[in-house]
Amino acid sequence: MRLVVVGNPYGMHPESFFPKTFGKDYKTTIELQCLDWIRDEMTIFSHIDHKMESGHNKESAFLSGILKRDASQYPDGNISLDQMIGEYLRSEVRFPTLNVSAGPSIQESWSRTGVPTPILNTTQMYNKLFNNSSASEKKAELEVWQRNQEMLKVLHGQHAYSFRNLGQDDKVQMDQYLSSLSDLNREINSMRKWQNKAKPKFNMPSFIDYEQEYNTIFDMLVLGLQSNSTRVATVTFPGQFKTRDIGLAGNYHSYTHNGKKPDAVNGLQQIEIFQLKQVSRFIKKLKAIKEPGQNGSMLDHTIVMFGSSMGYGGTHSNRNLPILLVGGGLKHKGHVDMKRKNGENTMLCNLYLSILHKFGIERESFNTSVGTVDI
Repeated sequence: MRLVVVGNPYGMHPESFFPKTFGKDYKTTIELQCLDWIRDEMTIFSHIDHKMESGHNKESAFLSGILKRDASQYPDGNISLDQMIGEYLRSEVRFPTLNVSAGPSIQESWSRTGVPTPILNTTQMYNKLFNNSSASEKKAELEVWQRNQEMLKVLHGQHAYSFRNLGQDDKVQMDQYLSSLSDLNREINSMRKWQNKAKPKFNMPSFIDYEQEYNTIFDMLVLGLQSNSTRVATVTFPGQFKTRDIGLAGNYHSYTHNGKKPDAVNGLQQIEIFQLKQVSRFIKKLKAIKEPGQNGSMLDHTIVMFGSSMGYGGTHSNRNLPILLVGGGLKHKGHVDMKRKNGENTMLCNLYLSILHKFGIERESFNTSVGTVDI
């Protein structure tokens, strides 16, 4: 099983994204038209979120449900969904997770110790997935890794010795620090294990606009998944979206604050349709490739999720998040109303817990979850 999460920082225009009726026979919307061909393998969720108050700066909690400032209140901190799955799979793949964006992006991926994971640009993604080191570079890498591991061993020993004399609060911080050292050591061991295994080949095209660049990002990701270089990835559309590449004069954020003016609403729709068309193109590629060694296509073994931790940028609302799932062999149900009997929205972490279960990660909870979702 694989997971790919595609997100944006400003949510979606509700009237253009959410269907007006529920069930499998929903009438599609202007923004979902590009995904109508896969509707039998797609679920759109309404009334699901992290119960966060309105405003920016909540986007960082998209995949965790927890702001970093509140991480100490939870046993796994503010670890994100992708990183928890990556931990589980890290012995089986070259890269436990990939986090990519074509521009400066929101930080939505976090380790269990609250460390943000690096977000790769297009060139960095290519180098990581496909660029093989020369013999001299490999030798230099080994020397650096050996020195780093020796240093980590010393640091771990020094701080582990002082652990017994610390107060409870300091012990919590020290435990997080020691865990970070252990994570770094495991990462180095993984790099050493994979160093002499050749990476797949990819012909990097030149690109002059956003469409070509995101085509390249998703094409690289398809090959990265197909070659089992990774099974977990996030792709984010940045807030500094290059609107001029799709024929718009204003900036992304200004189109979210459109005052319901038709031209401005149309501009926002064009941005959001561009994003969903990229998702649709990616899904088509996965569906066209047979799953190696198993029945079905790669899409049947890949959960593709699109969404945001902001419901709608025009109101800065963080409720009723635009979330959809495609593929993964799930029990898709069309457009689903997740409002509970008490009138409250379902916690998004309930869905995340169910996704963890699909990977064989048996847990009773994930961060703010209070149950599961039948998928």
